[in-house]
Amino acid sequence: MKPYYEQDGQTIYHGDCREVLPTLGPVDHVITDPPYSEHVHGKQWIGAALTSQGKPRVSTAHKSLGFDPLTPDVWAFFCAEAWRLASRWTLAFCDLESIFQWRAMVEAFGLDYVRACVWDKVDGAPQFTGDRPAAGAEAVVCAHQRGAKRWNGGGGRNVLRHAVNAERGAKPHPSTKPEPLMAELVMLFTDQGDTILDPFLGSGTTLVAAKRLGRKGIGIELNEKYCEIAARRLSQGALPLEFTA
Repeated sequence: MKPYYEQDGQTIYHGDCREVLPTLGPVDHVITDPPYSEHVHGKQWIGAALTSQGKPRVSTAHKSLGFDPLTPDVWAFFCAEAWRLASRWTLAFCDLESIFQWRAMVEAFGLDYVRACVWDKVDGAPQFTGDRPAAGAEAVVCAHQRGAKRWNGGGGRNVLRHAVNAERGAKPHPSTKPEPLMAELVMLFTDQGDTILDPFLGSGTTLVAAKRLGRKGIGIELNEKYCEIAARRLSQGALPLEFTA
């Protein structure tokens, strides 16, 4: 398959990961932020003004995210391909409630579940209804090929603290992750010269972090709009540390 973009060790493919992944050879790591489940994406709270009684006026509605929720078939395919392709780490973002499902899935396809890191969203939104705790964190499931394991964090803890809204302006993708967060993951789990694969590229932050830190990157994205955004970001001569995804 002809790359959509290829320059300075960074490659983007425009297409469905189920079609592109089987054409790829081995990589060192998979680091990705796949769509979450229908439970997470199907309904999102939309806040409004307070009622006359001082309570939040809140409704639920389905928001068009520009991508489909993660379905079991795509989930299983991803885990099988991660086992086939990655010689070391596979890192995947998910909601906290899905950690146990990710563990079962990666182990079913031959990987070792190692641990889940926690992204502490230090400026995360409150729970506008006030009737339950807000979701102030997300998880990063850490899996590895069976055998000896290594990372660059020594005895460091599994908590990553980064602001969600570290930069003003519109986000280039509905599921944007802060670049400092992605850069920390790349530094902790990969080495200079390694190749990182992101099968759910979005607007390219994984590859931006890889380029900044001297790693090679391969990204796959179904939506051409986000391929264009990612290619534009990667083609910049200098990549400042910024918050986009």
